Amino acid sequence: MPPPETDGPGWLTFMRIEVIFLVILLITTFCSTFCAYQANSWSSIQSRKYQEATSLRTESVQAYNDGNTHVLIDLNAFLTWIDAMGRNDTVRADALASRFTPEFKPAFAAWTNLVQGQPRGTIPAGTPFSLPEYRLSARVQGALLEENATTTFNEALDAGQASSSYVLNTLIYAIVLFLCGVGERWKSPQLQKLILASAIVLFSIATTMLLWLPKNF
Repeated sequence: MPPPETDGPGWLTFMRIEVIFLVILLITTFCSTFCAYQANSWSSIQSRKYQEATSLRTESVQAYNDGNTHVLIDLNAFLTWIDAMGRNDTVRADALASRFTPEFKPAFAAWTNLVQGQPRGTIPAGTPFSLPEYRLSARVQGALLEENATTTFNEALDAGQASSSYVLNTLIYAIVLFLCGVGERWKSPQLQKLILASAIVLFSIATTMLLWLPKNF
């Protein structure tokens, strides 16, 4: 279709639309490149966070295993002490008590204090293992590592969501670039206005998302 006459108002409208297309094209090119950069950046963060979360979970499991080993050691020593007390071998029982692990001694002392004032050899109800004084540093460390692993894993999910959103935004900007390229080739002002309106709507949606999405530099 031939272009409008160069000396009439149609030509001025045609030129204004061409300029708008050019401005949108330039801005969209920059925004699209920025979105591609952000998508790649957040994808790298996602991979790194997944690796960190996996490492933290491995350390957490190891810490829990160490804690379970300590429990078995304390339990074996405690059962041996119970056996000595059952045989009224207080000398052996006192020797065993002096060799309890540092983390078990506070709980054992709190447990034996439950029958304070009663005849020697009276065994309290329950066990020291159920008292709050029995705290294993390995288990505490395992719980902390597990919490950190969960936090890091959630950060990886957030980074993956951000990367996917930037990929979607890049796709929308690619459509805008396509519309701008096609719109400049048509000489019909009505069709150009329709394509321009579509490009502006998509550009506005993508730019709004771009402003809302997290940034990483």
